Amino acid sequence: MLAPKNITDIELPPRTLCLTYDDGPGPDTAQIGEFLSGLGVRATFFVVGKFALERPQVLDALHAGGHLIGNHTFEHPDMPYYVSVGGNVRDQVIRTNTLIQKYNRGRATYLRATYGKWSPEVADELNVDILSSYRHVGPIYWDIDGVDCYLWGLGRSVQEVAQAYLEAIEKKGRGIVVMHDATADMDTVAAKNQTLALTRLLVPQLQALGYRFVGLDEIEDAQLTSPLADTFSLQGPDGRYLRCAPAADSTLDCAGTRAREHDARFEMEHKGHGKVILRSADGRCLRVDPDVDPTVRLCEEADVFALFDLIPVDAGRLMLRSHNGNYLAGEAAAGHALRAGAKYMRQAWCWRYVPGTRAHLKPISLSQKLDHVRRRLLFVKSKLLNG
Repeated sequence: MLAPKNITDIELPPRTLCLTYDDGPGPDTAQIGEFLSGLGVRATFFVVGKFALERPQVLDALHAGGHLIGNHTFEHPDMPYYVSVGGNVRDQVIRTNTLIQKYNRGRATYLRATYGKWSPEVADELNVDILSSYRHVGPIYWDIDGVDCYLWGLGRSVQEVAQAYLEAIEKKGRGIVVMHDATADMDTVAAKNQTLALTRLLVPQLQALGYRFVGLDEIEDAQLTSPLADTFSLQGPDGRYLRCAPAADSTLDCAGTRAREHDARFEMEHKGHGKVILRSADGRCLRVDPDVDPTVRLCEEADVFALFDLIPVDAGRLMLRSHNGNYLAGEAAAGHALRAGAKYMRQAWCWRYVPGTRAHLKPISLSQKLDHVRRRLLFVKSKLLNG
């Protein structure tokens, strides 16, 4: 989950630095990554989706070189203001996630706020959606300012910019450093960007001075590691929660009354191609072979029948589809058991994602309710016309 404030004051030992790059990938990003890998330095590249879309091969190279790839939104908006005018920050994060998710499978997705601007309202907007918040860590702030963009704009030389960074780093003695391998919203500055040359000059100087470099995922600070223990609950359309049934046969039921109960908490693993594995709080995975028995059960080992398609419906709601195409739903006639018995999407349950944070969905307005009714009627009309 994402924090309500920028993550600052991350604990690092003396003369330890964490290199981060924002706004790319740009024309020189691959060379920056290759140079750093040659020195044994791992960096985090916070990428902008609209650029990542055009340079997927650069992301492949960064990942192969051991670097981390983080989320810096799709179009680089000022997120607190963007939210205030009704902008969809979830879309900004999710669209970029579709491009970088494969590089973060099994690890955290780090996020940095554009311009370092953040607010609790932005965090709440993102945290209500499993796709924009689950196992996300951030927003990651910095200790050493990214003055390179400003100084390139003033026409300063590589040596002058390197000296500015060196003085700031020596004054702090440790911390997260931010540079820019591209420039997301100032084309005049982008044309003057020399961060590749800056990296080639500055990093060896720092190593000669006894500084060592670590990746974000190597830092043992609770602000960075605690989101990796994220759990969530799934609330059915009747208001009750999915839970591990107390029975000894490892079934699940949809009769829970409290989201924060231990047996109603779950974890998720992305497995690629939109498929996920869901695990109970004790580590067992949900599994069903509907052609044999539509009842969903908990098992120790995951196989093909433990893979489910996660289908987003809207912010905070999702559907789950099993191996043979049936959807998950609770069946009151079977003791509220969770079963993969819904053959058609219209029979599927829309589950509400309930994160373990202060985030919450805004109440649906009357106009939204009327719009939902209108859409349902249009669907029925289309079925009658095509029948």
